[in-house]
Amino acid sequence: MGEILTKYGERGKLAKLFNVSEVTVRNALKGRTRSELSDRIRKAALERGGSETDSTKDKLEHQ
Repeated sequence: MGEILTKYGERGKLAKLFNVSEVTVRNALKGRTRSELSDRIRKAALERGGSETDSTKDKLEHQ
């Protein structure tokens, strides 16, 4: 799972949308947390124009 990059200000909008802190959104978008909420945040970010990066760390772990 790679990091999801968003436009400037989008993290704040996602935080308001899900009624959570921007730290929670940041951790979800960086893939640091694995929960239903973080999955929903990631999905919403992608639907709102975010893009997922390839994760070299994930690739190395799965070899």
